[in-house]
Amino acid sequence: MRFELFFAKRLQLNKQTNNGRSAVSTLNVAITGMILAIVIMVVAVSVVTGFKSTIINKITNLDSHIKIFNKHLDSSDNMIRSYIDFNSELSTLLSSKADPRIKSVYLISEIPCVLKSPDGFSGLRFKGVSDSYDLSYLRSTLTAGKADISGNNVLVSKATADKLQLHIGDRLYIYFMNNQQVRMRRCNICGIFNTDFDTFDEHILIGNLKTLQSVNQWDASTGSYIGVDCKSGNDIDDVRAGIINRLTKRITSGQTSLSGEFQLSTIRESNPTHFAWLDLLNTNIAVVLGLMAFVACFSIIACLIIIVLNRINTIGVLKALGATDKSIRLIFIAIMMKILFSAIIIGNAIAFALLLIQDKLHIIKLDSESYFMNYVPVEFSWWLLILNIGIILLSAIVLLLPSYIISSIKPSKSIRLNNTIYLTATTLTF
Repeated sequence: MRFELFFAKRLQLNKQTNNGRSAVSTLNVAITGMILAIVIMVVAVSVVTGFKSTIINKITNLDSHIKIFNKHLDSSDNMIRSYIDFNSELSTLLSSKADPRIKSVYLISEIPCVLKSPDGFSGLRFKGVSDSYDLSYLRSTLTAGKADISGNNVLVSKATADKLQLHIGDRLYIYFMNNQQVRMRRCNICGIFNTDFDTFDEHILIGNLKTLQSVNQWDASTGSYIGVDCKSGNDIDDVRAGIINRLTKRITSGQTSLSGEFQLSTIRESNPTHFAWLDLLNTNIAVVLGLMAFVACFSIIACLIIIVLNRINTIGVLKALGATDKSIRLIFIAIMMKILFSAIIIGNAIAFALLLIQDKLHIIKLDSESYFMNYVPVEFSWWLLILNIGIILLSAIVLLLPSYIISSIKPSKSIRLNNTIYLTATTLTF
């Protein structure tokens, strides 16, 4: 065992004297501040990452990663129409064979409508999806009924159901405007969902794609747009770029049945407000981590100075015996790293206990109208490991500068000071 580690392991503050007890008390206060800073940093990172993950999960489950639109010029009235034919050629270009990062591709139709009930009416957007559309997320948000969109069944939000006094099994009339003609469909409510996402709940009605195809007199392969979901949210921009390249090559080659003007938008472009809000959270967490890191560094420096001042005589003796300043600095840095690791373990234990309680019991609630969820979410991500590694590295760097005060301590003065105090105390005792 090296001399520095051996000596650091056995060196303790003297609790027998008044100065020693005072130093221990002050040291405990500094360590407590360090622990609280670590708790706040761990909780802040877990809550912010949990909040962002929850919001992104809602958006990605309620909207497509990539939307492909196709605009056509209608020669009959010289008007631009937006619809897309999901033919075999597009199906090949958008398959997972063309790009392994593509998870699923589906046809969607969205048309404005008016929902009428005996208690009133509401303007919504009817989102028509195919029978193979993944409804697992909406199924998890159901407050009543079941997620069955076959035939004329529809899913309505709890906000719409409360507004129009709707219940499971009710029949209602839905009115569409098509080519300056009003078309009506009679649908059945099979499920009521609540995503706590107001921008979705207050404006969307989920039904079968065939209902909208019959309203617009489209065939089975035509819809408003094609939705593409990626296996990872990090691949969205690259997948879109790949789709654009394949479409461009196919169209410029001239050997294609594709026509019209294709437009592709990502989920970030479709929901700019929400993603800008999430990006702002990165700034907030950076400010919190910066402030808490300052508190932790201040506490670390305070701890080191307290220990050094309490052991000035020991430093003098070590120097008189031939120990170098570097060796003595390593002794006190080793003592502080031991204290730091204890603080990190205690701080993480407290933080994880609080986070587990919140994760299981949802004690702290939120206003769903403002935060799109009814409780504070937490997430145990790899960012917490990076945070703790960062704390250790920052603390090691911070310890270097104040440890140089050891170089200014003179052996003759520190030993003489201790002897004077000892002789004075002996004389008073005698």
